[in-house]
Amino acid sequence: MSAETSLTEFDGVLITIRSKKSFFEVSKAIETRLQRLSVPTLMDHVGRGDLEGLEAYVEEVSAPTKFSIFWEMNQGPAMRLAGIPIESKFYLVGNAVVAQGLFKYTAAAGLGAPVRICVSQRDGEDTRIDLDQVTAFFSQFPETGPSDVPKLLDTEMVKVFEDAAA
Repeated sequence: MSAETSLTEFDGVLITIRSKKSFFEVSKAIETRLQRLSVPTLMDHVGRGDLEGLEAYVEEVSAPTKFSIFWEMNQGPAMRLAGIPIESKFYLVGNAVVAQGLFKYTAAAGLGAPVRICVSQRDGEDTRIDLDQVTAFFSQFPETGPSDVPKLLDTEMVKVFEDAAA
C-alpha cells in the first residue's frame, strides 16, 4: 500500500477588524454575543441518533447570532511569560447545522469549519480580530463550489465580529 500526497494552491484572504477597544473589551463583547456549544452535549445527541434534538440544541446555543463558540484558548499569558507583550485569544466559532452545507461536499470541510478567529492586542496597539475569509479558504476545495455556506459565513459571521469591535 502506498500513500499519495498532492499540493493544492489557493489564494487565501485575511480579514482583519481593528478596534480602539481593549483586548478585554472585545473578547468580552464576543463572549457576550456568542454562547458556548457543549461538544459532549452535541455528541450525546449524535450517540442517541437524535438529529432533531441535535438541531434544536444547536439552534438554542447559536441564538441570537446563528453562531456559537466551540472552543477557545487564551494564548496571551504564555506569550507574556515568554516576554512577548501581547494578549491573544483563539476561538473556533460556527454552527454545526449550517456546517452540514459544507460537509455534504467534503469531509475536509473540518479544516475550516468551525472558523478560526484570533483576537489579539500587542501593547500600545489597537485590538485586532483576524480570520480567514471563508469563501477564499474553501476555494481550495472545488467540490464545495455549490455550497452557499461560505458566503453566508463571510457576511453574517464577519458582522458579528465587526459589531463586537465597534
